[in-house]
Amino acid sequence: MKVFLVLLLALVLLVILALVSYGWLMVRSQRRALAELRQNGLAFLCRPTMGMQSVAGFVLSVDRNAVALWKVGLGRPVRKHSFPSSGATVAPATVKVNLARSSPGLSVLSPAAARIDVAIYPDPTMSYSAPIDGASLVVVCEKIQETLTGGGRPDRPR
Repeated sequence: MKVFLVLLLALVLLVILALVSYGWLMVRSQRRALAELRQNGLAFLCRPTMGMQSVAGFVLSVDRNAVALWKVGLGRPVRKHSFPSSGATVAPATVKVNLARSSPGLSVLSPAAARIDVAIYPDPTMSYSAPIDGASLVVVCEKIQETLTGGGRPDRPR
């Protein structure tokens, strides 16, 4: 009986260790993707419409050339949606992140009627974080609009 309890405890600890390791690797991957995308413009951790159906993180990147939504998992980021940034606008929106919950967020609209609706989150950590709202969301909208209109930071030489 004691051996069974020891094995059960070891199995539970192994599962907990695996989950913590997976979370740490995801956060590290998201931070790397954000740093890489911020070399050319703005990048924000986000959750797109109905984005809670995936365990991967998402990053909204905005630069002078394109607006893109990236899916960030344990491997390389994958571009899920993209459109040219010329003529694009940003506006506050309510984003439905899953079937039961909506969150304050923003909508980036292209002149060709393509749109990306996202709830913006603080940079990734190992703890829970709620989407940003209020004055912080307004500041993010203003930064994105400034970059879209060409008033953002100049492109850096490589």
